[in-house]
Amino acid sequence: MLVASVQAVAQDPEKPKPQTKRVQTVGAWAFKRLSAAHEALAREKYDEALVALEEMKARSSLNAYEQALLGQTYGYIYASQGKYAPAVEAFEACLSLGGLPDEVQRNTQYNLAQLYVVQERFDDAVRVFQEWFSKTENPSADAHYVYAIALYQKGDRSAALAQGELAIEKAKKPVQAWLQLVLALYFENKEYQKAIGVLETLVSLFPKKIYWIQLSAAYAQLDDQKKALAVLALARAQGMLTEGRELIHLAQLYLYNDIPYQAGQVLEEGLATGKVEATPDTWRLLSEAWVNARERGKAQGPLEQAAAGSATGDLYVRLAQIQIDREEWRAASQSLTRAIQKGKLTDPGSVQLLLGIASASAEQWQQARVAFQAAAQFEKNRLTAEAWLAQIQDETAQPQSAPQPAP
Repeated sequence: MLVASVQAVAQDPEKPKPQTKRVQTVGAWAFKRLSAAHEALAREKYDEALVALEEMKARSSLNAYEQALLGQTYGYIYASQGKYAPAVEAFEACLSLGGLPDEVQRNTQYNLAQLYVVQERFDDAVRVFQEWFSKTENPSADAHYVYAIALYQKGDRSAALAQGELAIEKAKKPVQAWLQLVLALYFENKEYQKAIGVLETLVSLFPKKIYWIQLSAAYAQLDDQKKALAVLALARAQGMLTEGRELIHLAQLYLYNDIPYQAGQVLEEGLATGKVEATPDTWRLLSEAWVNARERGKAQGPLEQAAAGSATGDLYVRLAQIQIDREEWRAASQSLTRAIQKGKLTDPGSVQLLLGIASASAEQWQQARVAFQAAAQFEKNRLTAEAWLAQIQDETAQPQSAPQPAP
């Protein structure tokens, strides 16, 4: 670095002079101390490097160029030690002297801007980067990325995205951190189609669970539920879905795409392994999967669990409907009784009517009569309930149909 800095002022008399400002030279005495400091720095002998600089610093006859190189070298040493505050001060002092050749001055600006980012002085970083970019032809991909970070942290999301995209465009190979930054900005902007392109690169080169989940979410945002499901199912096949909420989401996608049997399998396996917590909502979702898959026998157990933990009696009503479909009249009667006891029903009159029907079908005449009388108190159920009461009256009037005692 020192040799490059010194050579930058050498002029070939046969070539045009590119410098736009006059630059002083480095004397032999200063060059020797600077060389010693840089050699020690290369060997990570920081104390030795600082001794060489302290000897040079004590000399009062240094010209502006030598002072600038002195500050620059201090900055390199402190930065290499992770001492960013004194490194920043050294680079700032170096630049304030204005004694460096243009190229060396730009390199020092670039180092200072990076340190500002490390120190989270993003306003300063953006200010220095703006000046550096205005004087630099074909900036590197790394420069675009660091500038993008500073802009993002400063709150200029649009400019940050433009710089991030340039970094990715110029990169010789995909860099995960750069892709992550651009991806975050695409999601912020709700540019889901562009996010999908980035995520497809990420899952291909850096196949982490988070990227598979984000890719599924991006497809869902575009209302492509089939691809959202396919991506998440593939992640599960690779053993990436290890948390209950992930498996539940997968089951919900199966249900949304009318594939209920697989939803039931995912939830049953999750419950069996303990990955999915056995909550009323989980049992309800499992029962819904089995009902939709026409596996009503499998649905009853989960629905009983869900109903027992529910705050309302509606799930007991749903259980009773399955039991009625299977002509399990006494079981349905018990479920409906529990529903009424739990309360907070969406349609209490219809539940009483259903209890009457189940009880009558089980020849539990007294219980049926009480239920129909309760149902008749609701206007929309009154005529049907009265018709059933009349039928019960006819049935119980015959000796062979004598009412049985209520359980």
